[in-house]
Amino acid sequence: MKFLIRAVILLMFLNIALKADSTVTKRTFKPKKTTIFQDLGYDLKYFAIDWGAFFAAPFSSNKNLIISSAVVGGTILSSTVDKDVRKQFSVPGTEKYTGTFLDGPIAYGYVQYPSIFGGALYTIGLLARESELRKTGRMLIQSLVYSGTVTMALRYATGRHRPFSSSGNQYEFSWFNSAGDTQSFPSGHTVVAFATSTILAEQIDTWWARGILYSFAALTGYARLHYDKHWFSDIVFGAALGFGSSMFVIHRERDREKEDKRKMKKSGGFSFSPTMNGINFTYDF
Repeated sequence: MKFLIRAVILLMFLNIALKADSTVTKRTFKPKKTTIFQDLGYDLKYFAIDWGAFFAAPFSSNKNLIISSAVVGGTILSSTVDKDVRKQFSVPGTEKYTGTFLDGPIAYGYVQYPSIFGGALYTIGLLARESELRKTGRMLIQSLVYSGTVTMALRYATGRHRPFSSSGNQYEFSWFNSAGDTQSFPSGHTVVAFATSTILAEQIDTWWARGILYSFAALTGYARLHYDKHWFSDIVFGAALGFGSSMFVIHRERDREKEDKRKMKKSGGFSFSPTMNGINFTYDF
């Protein structure tokens, strides 16, 4: 059963990648031709630059500060109904895989699947010289790494007790604790699911992709709630973190593409240079 679920998830990723490449290529401009080593250098450079900018992003503008404050406030507010939501939707004592339709969303939230997919997408795009496939793979890896860093830091710092290991109090914390039962906040599966769905949905850029992928990510959060692994507020913050991390990565990349396009247009036009036989006129499009 587990093997079948993994196979289905990987096949779904492959199908999405093929559609993403054809859709994104129509939307973006054709970049200048580069070598494999130039692309590697470009990707490593902006992976590091964006990582630093990611941590500064919540405080980089008034708009971002308002959004960050709203996420924190919404998380705190949602925590007030954690016990009620748990009583309504959670089934304590269940296993990760129960043979139901929720097994798929649970597998979707395991970080190894989108990581393998992103790495494969990046490698194929790099070697086949398909820049959009390469960028999509790199952006997926970026989002998973950036959001994963925050997830692990918050889990360790807060040490929030999982619902099944608590005394029934949603505000039970063991600060700076790495034990598995105190790794509730935020929901890692939900972070991964929303980070993955956001990158793929926004790259494909169609209504059906958004509908399918965001719904599947939401099901991942519900499954973790249903199996009593997380509080409702863990899911809320995890969804915001996964979505926000991917949107940050996407906007950074698209801003660079716009800047490159602007430079290409600016560099176009007539130019001339002296030669041994006269003057050479050229026009760059």
